[in-house]
Amino acid sequence: MSTSHLGELRSSASEPTEDESATLDWTLALAGGDGVRLSDYVHRRFGRRIPKQYCCLLGNRSMLQHTLERLNKLTPPSRTLTVIGSDHGPLAYPQLDGRCDHVFRQPGSRDTGLALYVALAMIKRWHPNAIVTITPTDHYVAPSARYVEQVRAARGVAAQLRDRVVILGARPNEPDPELGYLSLGGKLTQIPQVRRLVGFVEKPTVVRAEQLIGAGALWNTMVACGTVDALWSLGREAEPQLLDILDSLVPLIGTPDETCAIEHIYQAFLPVSFSSDILARAPHRLAALALDGVEWSDWGRPERIETVLALRRSRALVPGRAYAP
Repeated sequence: MSTSHLGELRSSASEPTEDESATLDWTLALAGGDGVRLSDYVHRRFGRRIPKQYCCLLGNRSMLQHTLERLNKLTPPSRTLTVIGSDHGPLAYPQLDGRCDHVFRQPGSRDTGLALYVALAMIKRWHPNAIVTITPTDHYVAPSARYVEQVRAARGVAAQLRDRVVILGARPNEPDPELGYLSLGGKLTQIPQVRRLVGFVEKPTVVRAEQLIGAGALWNTMVACGTVDALWSLGREAEPQLLDILDSLVPLIGTPDETCAIEHIYQAFLPVSFSSDILARAPHRLAALALDGVEWSDWGRPERIETVLALRRSRALVPGRAYAP
């Protein structure tokens, strides 16, 4: 990957131009996890321990590549930014080449929230009025084309509402205690298919998950769309001290002080989770849009992966039933 900031925490294959247009969109992909829970499974399948997002668990492309190729249908590589772990470079850069022009290599591990908001500060510096689609890079969705259209719809809703962050929710098929649940309220009058959020429950007990599903709750896919301002306001309500210091980071993006400022932030803050520390604290700033006709699975456990792969193998035996990844 050719970069203009080689050796720095951020590398950019194309130089971002400042633009205050409200019609620009960005994709922010989260690939900084170390995949500890799947370490043994990955080692058995591939003979080495690497984060699952860089593995070809399905077909001949990694989960990261599948994710970016889907989102590249909505956002070009020149407006795609991926967060990676501090030592992920040798794995990540070859897979990102041609799919993502901007990479933020974290100086340490501080969970999804801190990584996401430091990366968002970069987008805020370049395109302060953009619509941003945030996506994990280790989830399975099918069929791909239908999923992309629903991300497009969520992005359109975020562009209309401007002050709310739209979360894509998946319809649960079991009371999984390891996922987050979106408790739905009434419809937003101007956009009937989008629901208000009245609660966000992260990793409930099985009994509580059953109650939530019975009341119509959705799984949180962690795919979120919002204006830079809506995401910034969400973060400020949940983690005001973090956003205060990030306000000071924004003007330093693109200057010789950028790397030192980011390193200081990572030294100063404890881990921040996007789900439990930010989304769960301000559900009134969120809206939910249910995935319709799309299969979704968080590949955080080996049995989830094997269940999907077995289902795909059985479908492949029936003409016309196989889904493209």
